[in-house]
Amino acid sequence: MRPFFLRVDLRNRVPTIALLELVEGEYRPLAAAAAGTTFVMNQPFDFSVDPADLLDDEAPPDADSTEGPVPPEADREGT
Repeated sequence: MRPFFLRVDLRNRVPTIALLELVEGEYRPLAAAAAGTTFVMNQPFDFSVDPADLLDDEAPPDADSTEGPVPPEADREGT
């Protein structure tokens, strides 16, 4: 199996993904996509995603809290 390199770039809030494969000492592009399109790869495994889905545009509900997230078991009633 040849080495692969998956580059995810989130600069300027315009995500892009590129898959490159090492061939004869050089990385060559196999697949690429920007936000609003679907990135699809079949090597070294099957995977697809819209790069825009990698951005979280909503602030988490506890954004103002200085505490970490509440573990699921601590959030149960009656325990």
